[in-house]
Amino acid sequence: MDLMTQDTSTQVLTTAGLTKGFGADPGANLVIGGLDLSIARGEFVCVVGPSGAGKTTLLRCLSGLERPTAGTIMFDGEPIDGPPRHLGMVFQDYTRSLMPWMNVLQNVVFPLRDKGISKAEMRERAEESLAAVGLAGTESKSPWQLSGGMQQRVAIARALAYRPHLLLMDEPFASVDAQTRAELEDLVLRLHGRYRTTILLVTHDVDEAAYLADRVVVLGGRPTEVREVVPVDLPRPRDQITTKSLPKFTEARARILGLIASR
Repeated sequence: MDLMTQDTSTQVLTTAGLTKGFGADPGANLVIGGLDLSIARGEFVCVVGPSGAGKTTLLRCLSGLERPTAGTIMFDGEPIDGPPRHLGMVFQDYTRSLMPWMNVLQNVVFPLRDKGISKAEMRERAEESLAAVGLAGTESKSPWQLSGGMQQRVAIARALAYRPHLLLMDEPFASVDAQTRAELEDLVLRLHGRYRTTILLVTHDVDEAAYLADRVVVLGGRPTEVREVVPVDLPRPRDQITTKSLPKFTEARARILGLIASR
């Protein structure tokens, strides 16, 4: 049974003139200024930019955790006013996103509670999601009994079990070692290919963005705006060795790096 079946012909998320400022006078302290963005259903988009470009602030606005100062954000054709029901989020710090007093199964089931879903279906979704990320059989373990990479897999499984129309990921692999990072990148690619989940992933790693995405949104300027959207014309499925040896990968990577450097 597929976790998600989505129509890839329409936009799941759009922003128009998205502006975000902070402080007593937000208009004078803008982090994001007039940003336009659109994500199609089933698409994998990465967002990159220099340090301080407001990548996480953008993601918090898109998730409904922060209210924009001006502009509009539309999700599934409706304006965002708080965290939308069909939007999932995977955070960078897996140690804080998992409840240590709950076992793995309880952590995955947690966001499904009070959603009108039977206990049997909640368990079915959780077990299916854990199997999809390679963690079948860990249901009764506590998060502290798992490695960092496995804990992040639990966080991804929890988001999948929720069956989101859009999955936001905030530098989800930044806290793990290089080998685990590569494994998690490939895991997310497999899940995207299997379920056609719409994914928007923020990263500071240009190689990661070029490897994962259909399009890479490069942010820049102060306040931040979209500097350019770089299409990544690489065949799928992808792998760490073959894909990264292709001339088109090198070209995309160089283009993105050049845009970030020309701030």
